[in-house]
Amino acid sequence: MTIPLLVSPEWLQENLNNSQIQVIENPRNKSSYLQGHIPGAVCSPTNPHLKRYDTNGEKTQYVMTADEFQTVCHDLGLKRDKHYIIYDDENGLLAARFRCVCRHFGVDNVSILDGSGRGWISQQRPVSKILERPEFGSDMIIKRRENYFIGWKELRSWCQNPEVQIWDARREAEYWGIEETKNLRRGHLPGARHCPWSDLLLAAPSEGAAEFLKSNNELERMLTDLGFRRDKTIVTYCQSGIRAAFCVFVLELLGYPQYRLYDASMGEWSCLRETPLVL
Repeated sequence: MTIPLLVSPEWLQENLNNSQIQVIENPRNKSSYLQGHIPGAVCSPTNPHLKRYDTNGEKTQYVMTADEFQTVCHDLGLKRDKHYIIYDDENGLLAARFRCVCRHFGVDNVSILDGSGRGWISQQRPVSKILERPEFGSDMIIKRRENYFIGWKELRSWCQNPEVQIWDARREAEYWGIEETKNLRRGHLPGARHCPWSDLLLAAPSEGAAEFLKSNNELERMLTDLGFRRDKTIVTYCQSGIRAAFCVFVLELLGYPQYRLYDASMGEWSCLRETPLVL
């Protein structure tokens, strides 16, 4: 059975009883799971960004370690012979982040639900308030995938490389350095093309309503208009690697062959003296 990277609510409802499929909710607010979730879905036990924490309990800019991710796999009971459908309470943003970190650690049997939890509920599909408990234990082989994430030193050396294109997934005010942030410096990476992650979604019919991903043809046209090319390596970044992960998912969905995620993003880049920024 071939399962697409992006599954529709219709597809998922038809396959909810398939024993080879497990649904996982990765919400920002864990209480949303208890308020009602897709039947059979388990709730991710980790922070929704899958970031590392320092000794003081503060979230860092960096992805969790392999050992920490192995614990997540154990707590969720992830198995190699099953396929996982991820959704969240934020139009797919945190689901894409979850999948991206899975891919970083060599776990590929993961897809995303289009429209996420809001889309499911807006179509009046079944919900449950039963607390589902995963079966602990995992046989996943965790191996960091080379050339998936990128560090600041390598990215700095690529800023003037004509074979590399850079995608800034932040809001326009962040891109131009207008918006107040905690960053020490403002602006964007030299040559970065700007396309907020939210522009990849269809407009919501009303405030707070579900937003579904645009069609592949629309997405392809958007990226072509921005000047992105399939024969280049595309590096995505944002403030903390969350919105940029959604863009990586879209590149994967469209079949772009070469892409990298700058996980620490502007949270790190803007605080370094050796990194260029332009306004």
